[in-house]
Amino acid sequence: MGDSIAADGMTSARRAWVENVTIVMLHKWLILIASAIVTVATGIYAFVAMPNFYKAQAVILPARHAGGGGLDAVTSGISATLKDIGMARLKGGEDSYSPLSLMQSREMQDKIVRQFHFQTVYEAPTMEDALKEFSTNLDGELTEEGNFVISFEDTSRQRAADVTNAVIDGINEMNSRLAKEEAQHNLTYVVERYQTNLSDLDSAEQALGAFQRKYGVFSITEQARAEMTAVAELEQQKYLAEIGLQNAEQAYGSNSSEASFYRNTIGQLSSKLGEMQAGMDTKATSFVPTNVLPDVALNYLRLMREVEIQSKLKAFLLPSYEQAKLDENRNLWGFVTLDHAVVPVKKSRPHRSTLLLEALLGSLFASSIFVILLVNLRRVRANFRRDRERLYF
Repeated sequence: MGDSIAADGMTSARRAWVENVTIVMLHKWLILIASAIVTVATGIYAFVAMPNFYKAQAVILPARHAGGGGLDAVTSGISATLKDIGMARLKGGEDSYSPLSLMQSREMQDKIVRQFHFQTVYEAPTMEDALKEFSTNLDGELTEEGNFVISFEDTSRQRAADVTNAVIDGINEMNSRLAKEEAQHNLTYVVERYQTNLSDLDSAEQALGAFQRKYGVFSITEQARAEMTAVAELEQQKYLAEIGLQNAEQAYGSNSSEASFYRNTIGQLSSKLGEMQAGMDTKATSFVPTNVLPDVALNYLRLMREVEIQSKLKAFLLPSYEQAKLDENRNLWGFVTLDHAVVPVKKSRPHRSTLLLEALLGSLFASSIFVILLVNLRRVRANFRRDRERLYF
């Protein structure tokens, strides 16, 4: 249903519009004076009491390393294998954590707030208040080119630049510490796994030697050797995924998407390994080039496969162990500074002209609404008094 039309030919909406405009025009001087007072007061505050803020910026990018850490080798190795067997690919790993996450850490911010005495600068009653104020002035973003822009705003030009550079140093220090902790975790796991591998390899070689002496079987076909090597490589990739799972659970938690990815990867590799081993078992007699019983051929093939798997793991575990020791002791400077923060020349805020314009427009609107509401309220009260007099008198 449309608006009702009065005797004068106007709809109720148009009548209300005309009445409100008329009210504003009748009280225009009151509105203008009130707006002028608000704008002048805002201008006095903006130019007298409001301090200038200066933003210093620095640009950093991930450092290039001659050799990646243990987790980088894990992710790259798994990616290649999953690609070869037609499974989902893995995102490439990096030697560095995200600087945007590191700069928001309580540990680093607390250190810088104390270093530059921000609780006194901000006149904050508690350290929590100082940290909150500091965090609002600290910012970072990732550009399309892959660089990280770190910025900090402060009322002091020099302090803005000093804090920005201090944040970058803090990011690198924390990145190095976390990388060392991860390397120590990797080293513990690799050493344990390496000792187990040596024991398993020794047992497998002794069992194979005893079997060969008993049945006189000493060779397999080239096809069997090729398939055996493929199985051993998949076992190696499964081990790499297990390391990745250990790291992901330590860094992000057992319920993280990273940990879930590695669990899925391990499940896919285990399934593929099961299929390949079952396929080899069914062809055991054709893989062993002697006339032996099927059970003998199958057992011999399984022993050979176990030796191949453990030998492949040993060949990988020893350099991994050495790499983990290097990662534990190296100082991983994760980011290089492309542009150091310099003392800014121009202020970043406040934009006083914009603030005055907003104050003028906002006060015009607010005072107009206030006048309209006040006039209509008086009209309602007058109508109420008139109706009450008619009713009781």
